[in-house]
Amino acid sequence: MNKILISNLMRAKNKQSFFALHQLQSKIKSNYPEANIEFHILWDDTNELNLQTEEKWANLIDTEIDNLHSYDKKFFNDYVKDCYGIDYDEKFATWKAIYFIIMAHYLRRVKMEKYYLIYDDDILINDDFKFITDLLLNQVPFGITEPANYNCDKVLINRLQTVYGETFISNYKSRNPNMYGLNAGFQGIDLSIYDDFLSADRFKTLLDLFNYQSIFDENGEEIWDNRRFFIDTQQQSFFGLMNTAVSKKSIHILDPEKYFVVPNFGPHPVHGQLDPDDEPDGGWRWGLESKITHFIGHTRGKGKPKQFMDRVDEYLLTNKFL
Repeated sequence: MNKILISNLMRAKNKQSFFALHQLQSKIKSNYPEANIEFHILWDDTNELNLQTEEKWANLIDTEIDNLHSYDKKFFNDYVKDCYGIDYDEKFATWKAIYFIIMAHYLRRVKMEKYYLIYDDDILINDDFKFITDLLLNQVPFGITEPANYNCDKVLINRLQTVYGETFISNYKSRNPNMYGLNAGFQGIDLSIYDDFLSADRFKTLLDLFNYQSIFDENGEEIWDNRRFFIDTQQQSFFGLMNTAVSKKSIHILDPEKYFVVPNFGPHPVHGQLDPDDEPDGGWRWGLESKITHFIGHTRGKGKPKQFMDRVDEYLLTNKFL
C-alpha cells in the first residue's frame, strides 16, 4: 500500500494553500518518493477575510501539486440531493463546516476509500515527517492532542451516545483513557466510521447530529460568546469521537510531549499563561516546540499571525517560489 489520500476544505487557491499542499507533498516524497499522493480539496472561495484565488498561486497549485481533485460546494449539495433526496442547501450555507463531514462520506461511499488525512492550510511540519508518513501508509487512525483544551472535541458526545448506546462511551474511554481532546485540522481518519451512515435513514441521522447555526447573530454581528465554541467544534467533535470509538483499528494518539496543538493565549497545563504579546513569537513559543504546529484560534478578522506567514514566506523563498 503506497497510496496516501489528503482532503480538506480550503478557502482559496492562494499563497497559503499552495504552501500547505507543497509542504506536505514534499515531506511525504522525501521519505517515500514512490508514494501515490492524492489531494481532494473543496475550494470555498467565499472571500472570507478577503482571501480570494490568486492567479500565480492557483497556477502553481495546478502544476506543482500531484493528483489534485478539486470540488465546489454545489458538487456536494447535489451529491446529497441526488443520492439521498435531501435538500439542506440553506442549512449548509449557514454552517459550512458540514462540508468536512459530507466530503469524507463521499470519499467512503463513492470513492470507496478506507482512510485519509485531514490537513488544514495553517500547519507547520517541524520534523522529517517519517513517523507520520508511516502511519499514513499503514492507514492507522491517529490524532494530535490539544493539552490546553480537553473539551475541544466533546460537544457531540451525548448525541453520539444516543445513536450508539453506552458501548460508545466505554469504547472511547478504553482507547483514549486520558480523555485527550484531539485537534480536527490534522488527523488520520478511518473512513469506516461512515459505514453506519450509508443508508438513506442513517444518512439523515448523520446530518441531524449537527446544529446549523450561523456564527453571525440576527443583527449580523459575529458571535464570540460561549455559543461560538459549540458552533465551531461540532465537526471536530464528530471526527475526534468517532475516529476514536468507532474506527476498526485502535487510534494512535501521538506522543503529547512531542506532538501537541496549543493556542497563543490562555492557560497551558505545563507552560503556564500564554501571552499573545510575548514577542518575538507572539505567544506561539510553546506551539512551535511541537513537531506539528497548528496556528489555531479565532483571528477576529485579522488573518493568520505574522509568526506563521513569515515562515510561509521563508519556505517559499527557500524553494524558489518567491
